[in-house]
Amino acid sequence: MIDSGKLDDLFLWMLDGARPSADARAIVGGICDGLLEAGLPLERFALFIYTLHPNLQGRRFRWLKGEGVDQSDADMTAFDGAEYLNNPLPTVLKTGKMLRRKLCDPECPDDFLILKEFRGEGITDYVVQPLFFTTGETHLVSWATKADGGFDDDMIAALEKIRLPLARLTETYMLRLNAANLLSAYVGRDSGYKILSGRVHRGDLEEITACVVFADLVAFTKFSNSASAAEVLARLNRFYDCLVPPIVARGGEVLKFMGDGLLAIFPISEKLDDRSACEAALEALREASGGGEKPVFSDAVPPFRAAVHLGPLQYGNIGASDRLDFTAIGPTVNLAARILSSAILVNGQTVVSEKVAELSGISTIGAPTFELKGFERTQVIVPVRHMLAH
Repeated sequence: MIDSGKLDDLFLWMLDGARPSADARAIVGGICDGLLEAGLPLERFALFIYTLHPNLQGRRFRWLKGEGVDQSDADMTAFDGAEYLNNPLPTVLKTGKMLRRKLCDPECPDDFLILKEFRGEGITDYVVQPLFFTTGETHLVSWATKADGGFDDDMIAALEKIRLPLARLTETYMLRLNAANLLSAYVGRDSGYKILSGRVHRGDLEEITACVVFADLVAFTKFSNSASAAEVLARLNRFYDCLVPPIVARGGEVLKFMGDGLLAIFPISEKLDDRSACEAALEALREASGGGEKPVFSDAVPPFRAAVHLGPLQYGNIGASDRLDFTAIGPTVNLAARILSSAILVNGQTVVSEKVAELSGISTIGAPTFELKGFERTQVIVPVRHMLAH
């Protein structure tokens, strides 16, 4: 029997935003535990959210009685196979109506692949409900029980009551998730977090110390002038696929794509001091250029140049009053850009400043010096001849 008082308490808690829980898994656990306390014999819960993400189609939260909540993401191929297409989810998405399979009923059809699995687990009743968002989108939640006779009418009514605030909680979570995903994809993980945390005003800058990396493709202008648009796009994507993952994996933040160029920083932190930041940048470039002592370029690894420098910079918002860019500026960034432009003068694929060379143990003996535009004193430009792993 459903305890209406406890069900009402759960409903109001959800309606009030499930405070003070901030973690989605904690909220899911709270909802399922609340239903158990209200007398609903819940065995399994799953929430399916379709997200905006360059590489993912959706996210699932699953609660199992006695095991708690887990989270998994669906990649871009997840909805193409029979496991998804022969599942109740597409049906409910299409119809916008609740789907129920009372598996304890001998007349219940086995019209979806997952039902055989549920029967084997002892599930007696399975319900999928649509969650309607204010935007018109539909997302999904499913409930299952092992109770004799399945869910009774009062239990189905309780699930229907809970569905309404669950839709609002899910929409709120999804909006923030999509914002975080898109900001991370377009401005970088750390920059996106700072924007979502309120760093949105022009001139809102902080001074940090960071290892700065500039990189661009070799002979890209000549190539792009004669290649098709598809070929140009393919080379750019291969270039960024080579560079971005090793940069991010080592604590770097990709701030900007500029045609065939890239700007990234490795901010100094408790986990990354000056030396380790320089080494992380060089290790990322080593991996991106084939992983050996010397670059090995191919169709899969387009030839590129890179420059590395370290120093203080300004990090934050610049731009017009209503069109901002979250980026890095200052003499350190300027010098890194000038060093990259000098790479061709020393026949270098990767070149570093004297400071980075000293921190990374790269010999500066015989390194040339150049007068770089905008800088008063000559600068030592050190070509990295051997990309040694640290």
